[in-house]
Amino acid sequence: MIALRSLRRLYADAKLRTKFLLAFTVIVMITVSLISGINYFVSLGVIKRNSGEFSQYLIGQIGINVDKLTTDVEQAAFQQFRNSSLSQTLSREPDSEAEAYARNRYINDFLSDLLFFEDYYRSVSILDAAGRPYSIKRKAVKDSEDLMARIDLAQVREMRGRALWFRDGDDTLYMAKALYDIETSSYVGVIAIGLESDYVGEILANVKNLMDGDVLILNEFDQLFVSGALSGAAEHYLDQNLYLSGKAKSDFEYGGKHYISSVLSTDYDKWKIVQIIDVGRLTRGTESLKYWTIGTLLAALLLAFLMAARISKSITANIRLLLHSMSKFTLDSKHEIIVPRSRDEVGMLAARFNSMAEKIDDLFHSVYREKMLVQQAEYRSLQLDYKALQAQMNPHFLYNTLETIYSMAKLKGEEEIGELIYLLGRLLRESLGKKGDDITLGEELEFVGRYLAIHQIIYGDRIEVRIDDDPALADCRVPKFILQPLAENAIVHGIEEKPGKALIRIACRAEHGDLVLEVSDNGVGMEREKVERLLRPELYGEAGEGSGKHTNVGVISVHKRIRILHGDAYGLSIASRPGEGTTVTVRLPAVRREE
Repeated sequence: MIALRSLRRLYADAKLRTKFLLAFTVIVMITVSLISGINYFVSLGVIKRNSGEFSQYLIGQIGINVDKLTTDVEQAAFQQFRNSSLSQTLSREPDSEAEAYARNRYINDFLSDLLFFEDYYRSVSILDAAGRPYSIKRKAVKDSEDLMARIDLAQVREMRGRALWFRDGDDTLYMAKALYDIETSSYVGVIAIGLESDYVGEILANVKNLMDGDVLILNEFDQLFVSGALSGAAEHYLDQNLYLSGKAKSDFEYGGKHYISSVLSTDYDKWKIVQIIDVGRLTRGTESLKYWTIGTLLAALLLAFLMAARISKSITANIRLLLHSMSKFTLDSKHEIIVPRSRDEVGMLAARFNSMAEKIDDLFHSVYREKMLVQQAEYRSLQLDYKALQAQMNPHFLYNTLETIYSMAKLKGEEEIGELIYLLGRLLRESLGKKGDDITLGEELEFVGRYLAIHQIIYGDRIEVRIDDDPALADCRVPKFILQPLAENAIVHGIEEKPGKALIRIACRAEHGDLVLEVSDNGVGMEREKVERLLRPELYGEAGEGSGKHTNVGVISVHKRIRILHGDAYGLSIASRPGEGTTVTVRLPAVRREE
């Protein structure tokens, strides 16, 4: 018993090299097992990936062919229409029976010429603007006089000349398209051409010879376009609308089997080509490899487990203690002293970690205290700048307002001047009279609304203001005076420098527990570098210059105040494009009044 204890102690105190040499055999066996398993799954993955890539290529070619075939029909119909006088005939109402007879005959001749233009045309129909149908079909085609009644004419007209493709109950493929007068562009009717289903269906004839699976062709409204014998998996795919997932490749289960679907959309989403493949058919040659791999893997794992269970416990005892202590220290910065179970390198590392953790803990508290002092000092400095900015407002704005009042006193009546003076008084009273550092969102929107109302009087019809508020967010607390600098920046830098009608929009919404405010304009916009200078002036060694210095300081102050109060996850972001306008987004935590 004493000798056994001595051996255990000797092994516990042995160097890691000795322990690793003892475990080498186990590692080799596990490695072999892992390689066998990985090779199998990698081979399986390669087969699936190659099949998916080939499927994408295949349906890509199908999409190109379908697009070309349908485009040929559309162009042929358009050329026939353009080269004829049909648009004038359809747009002109007959004044007599003779004119009506000539009109009907001309339309029927046009339909006949178009029907026999290609062998695969089955029928051609026209519905004029007055709702009168005209139709011609081949003898083998059953009666289709009610075709126009089955077409959604409103939908066809909304497509403004684009073709609507669909499949009817008799498997005939139809192309419906609104007709417009070539000279006046006025609506004159609808043309529908029926085609043999094999016109497009023959594209799919050889697909199953290349790869097992179903191929579906859907039109732009996700309706099945080409009919055929569909498997249960394909019908399930259509019933569940799995093609709407937005993924080019996706997997799904049906009937206990695993399927891969590949979806390709042609230009403008005119067609969706879908191929559905049974994974079992792709991997049926790997079944024997799978069984041998699983058997070998299980045997190796059993042997490795029996040998490594006892060895790894002693090797990793101190490592587990150290890892547990490190994890806990990482989460809450609280360290518990580690008592190593051996004197090997890991035991010595644990002792060193104890010493290091104590020093890090002291350093962390020191840095935290210093950081808090720096933030408090910076926040107080920003508050002073902010209050000075709030007190003085923008002289440019005040001077313009007073000059406008003076000019309007001479040129207009007293009612509008009184409104301007009233708004200015309320604005100054609210900006200087409210105490505290935060107010409700409703109060902030009311304040900036009065500010913009003054500018609307100053600029007249040149400025339009939209404030999209949400009553559910009106009681959220926001830092005081955060929207006025953004609105002022939009006017000074976005609106004044651009002629024409100006629009300033303020919107608010809740987003993932945050409050998001947006101030946007359709002004001159900014380059990306100017946006960077506005939000991060310290990188360029400047804070703005010229007449824009006041508004730049206001925007920077709002950004820094929010970050100091709520962290780097909040603050301002600016999206702007030269000549199109600017949108400034303010993100804040949604804090209600009662909170």
